Amino acid sequence: MTNTPASRILIVVFDALRPEFVTPDLMPNLHAFATGGVWYRNSHAAFFTETRVNQSVVTTGCMPAGHGIVANKFFAPEVMPDRVLDTGDDRLLEMAFANMQGRLLDVPTLGERLTEHGVRYASFSAGTSGGGRLINHSAARDGTFRFAMRRPEAACPPDAHDSLVAHIGPMPEYGLPATQWISWAVDAYLDYVETVIRPDVMLLWLCEPDETFHKLGIGSPEALKTIRHADAEFGRILARHAGALESGELNIIAMSDHGQITLAGEPLDLVARLREAGFAAGAQPYDGVDFVVVPGNAASIWAADGDEAAIDRLVSWLRARDWCGPLFTKTGRAGTLTLDHLGLDHARAPDIAMAFKSDDTKNAFGRHGQTRHDAPYPVGGGCHGGLSRYELHNFLSLGGQAFRTRTTLDVPAGNVDITPTVLALLGCNVPAGFDGRALTEAFRDGPHATELDWTDDIIASPNDTGPATYLSFTDLGHTRYINRAWIG
Repeated sequence: MTNTPASRILIVVFDALRPEFVTPDLMPNLHAFATGGVWYRNSHAAFFTETRVNQSVVTTGCMPAGHGIVANKFFAPEVMPDRVLDTGDDRLLEMAFANMQGRLLDVPTLGERLTEHGVRYASFSAGTSGGGRLINHSAARDGTFRFAMRRPEAACPPDAHDSLVAHIGPMPEYGLPATQWISWAVDAYLDYVETVIRPDVMLLWLCEPDETFHKLGIGSPEALKTIRHADAEFGRILARHAGALESGELNIIAMSDHGQITLAGEPLDLVARLREAGFAAGAQPYDGVDFVVVPGNAASIWAADGDEAAIDRLVSWLRARDWCGPLFTKTGRAGTLTLDHLGLDHARAPDIAMAFKSDDTKNAFGRHGQTRHDAPYPVGGGCHGGLSRYELHNFLSLGGQAFRTRTTLDVPAGNVDITPTVLALLGCNVPAGFDGRALTEAFRDGPHATELDWTDDIIASPNDTGPATYLSFTDLGHTRYINRAWIG
């Protein structure tokens, strides 16, 4: 039996949008939406600050320790014994779900919970094919709509691509900036999903400005053009839904999943450096590899045979490198904090999680934040994954008749709060077990923000010598938000 909620919900994600870009000049539609509704100025992503990690945080209400997607790419022999799983590749992700009998994630997702309540869910992604699956992996079983532009043949239902083309025309070729893709995604949502599917809850994932930031730089002219275009498309959504927003039929959550930081210098080639230092490191778990390394803007390292002494030696070596930033391990070895402090303490988590050293210097376009790295993007391009404030702080705003108006909040919030908030908005039971919380202080009839208590804290690794890892975080009730980490 289908339950028809009193209000429908649209979630729009602008991938990697840093909050500083939401200005009246650059993004007038999103800025007006945020200032007219509830704008969380202290919103947070989860670590690793990577897309599929945070997509899973958004759609489960749990941190990686709870849902099990511990990085964009991770090594878990029980999931995929012969290779690192790249969750951006939907074909590999499809295999991983099959290997785990459908339970790659350890907790139910938003789509699964809504289906249990008889609420219709749909998702549309202009991002990676794997991400398109993760935000609605149970679509085939639940009978819900799922479409990822990078793998239309995996859509649910199977004829979704043909139906979309019949309604709005063929998908444009991908280009950078991906403005045509964004426009086609919005066309697909407005002129097909809304008119034919008409879900009660819709998640629309836009791939920009992330992709332009990566290749052309944070704040580059091309990136600014892309941001303006994405804002205009959001304006088109607002115009189409003006009546529904006014009547209370629809409420909107607009957000980004994480920020980005600029890449300083050439990639470090972490695997090669480890090999030069005598560690048997490799990017894949082939014979003779003691450490499986997944580099990027942060690095995940798994000890293939769990050799504790070897892990200690590698941690000691890393701490002596001038490019090494904060370090986290399962046990909190010397100079490190524990993965548990980050909400990353899952059986699949790496033995060592390292963010590269970053600072607050400006890039070529005047945007703060640069980092050492081993990422596959151009020098001066953008990236994410680490523990800088520029990656961890994201944009979040809520608008519609269900929410307060003209309210700016410094209350901590984040991606982990989205699923419990959606359930609470729909009047569904919000069960125990979420790491996040329902953002009821944003509700029109909710408690006032002054009734909330939270604490800010900084902890340091308990080593007597050498650099220490520092972590700044905020706790509100049972929910922890990570502000940043550094060494000193």
